[in-house]
Amino acid sequence: MKIHTSLWITFLVCALLQAGTVSGADTPHTKAGQRLLIGYGEGVMELDEKNDIVWHYQRPDIETVYDAWKLGNGNVLFCHRFGVREVNPARETVWDYKIPREKGKQEINSCQPLKDGKVLILDCGNQRLLEVNRGQQVTLSIDLPDGGKNPHNRYMQARKTPQGTYLISYRDNKVILELNADGKEVWRYKLKENDRPFTAIRLKNGRTLVPCITAYRIIEIDPDGKITWELTAKDDLGFELLYPVGVHVRKNGNLVVINSDYHHRKGMNNDVQAFEINRDKKVLWTLTKADLEKNGKGAVVERGTKMPSHHLLSIQVIGEAFELK
Repeated sequence: MKIHTSLWITFLVCALLQAGTVSGADTPHTKAGQRLLIGYGEGVMELDEKNDIVWHYQRPDIETVYDAWKLGNGNVLFCHRFGVREVNPARETVWDYKIPREKGKQEINSCQPLKDGKVLILDCGNQRLLEVNRGQQVTLSIDLPDGGKNPHNRYMQARKTPQGTYLISYRDNKVILELNADGKEVWRYKLKENDRPFTAIRLKNGRTLVPCITAYRIIEIDPDGKITWELTAKDDLGFELLYPVGVHVRKNGNLVVINSDYHHRKGMNNDVQAFEINRDKKVLWTLTKADLEKNGKGAVVERGTKMPSHHLLSIQVIGEAFELK
C-alpha cells in the first residue's frame, strides 16, 4: 500500500508540474505562452511564445516608439517621434506619415489603427488629434485643450473608444479627458499630484484603465470617478512595479503590462521588463532582461540618467482585440 501511495504522489506532482500549478522550469512564470509585439525606444520587435525575439525593426531615423500594432495583414504600424509608419514583414515601408523633424517643437506620441482603415494620430506639437486616411488626407481634426509648453510632456497617448469618443492622457496636467468628435468634453478624471498617465483604455464594462507612470500604479475608474481596482508598488508581485507604461487587456480580463526601466535611476536593478497579471494580482509570467539579451537586444546607456535601459514602452498580445490596448 505504501508503494502505491508513493507512486500516486509522484504521478500527481509530475502532473501538477506539467500543468504549471507547482513551481518548475517551464511554468507560466517564465514563458509568455503567446506572441507579443513590443515597441521600445529604438524600434519594434516581435517575441514568440518562448519570449524569443523572432522579428525586429530598427532604423536610424526611428526614435521613441510609444505605440506599435501588429495588423491583421501581418504588417506592423507604429509611431515614432517624427511620424507614423507601416512596414510589412520584409521590413519594407508601405505607408509613412511624416512631420517636420524639429525636436522640441514637433512630436507624435501615439497612433491607433481604426476599423475603417484610417489611423488616429496624436499631434503633440500642434495639439491636435487627427484621423488620417491611407491617402494621407486628414478626415478629422480636433483641437485639443492646452497641454503646456513642452510638446514632449503635453500628452502621452490617445485612444478612440468603441463609443466614438476620444480619451487623451495629459502628462503634465495630470488628467484624462474624454472628448467627442466636435472636441467637446464629455468626461474627465483628475489624477493625484504625483501621477502621470501613460494611456487610458475604455473597458467593455464602461470603466477606464489608467497606468500611472510616476506613482507606480495602475487604476481602474468607473464613470463616477471611483477607483474600482488598483495595482500598486505595495502589492507583493515578487518584483518591483517600477514604471508601468503600455498595457494590453486580454479577453479574459488579465493585464499584460510593460514594467519599463525607461528614465529611471533604479533601471539597472529592474529585471522584470513585462508581465501578465490577473485581477487577483497573481503574476502568470514575466519577461526579463535575460529574455531580451539572449537575442542580442543590449541595454542602452541613457545620456541623461547614465543608466542602462531597454526602453520598452508599448505591448500588444498578438491576435487579441485592439480596442483593449
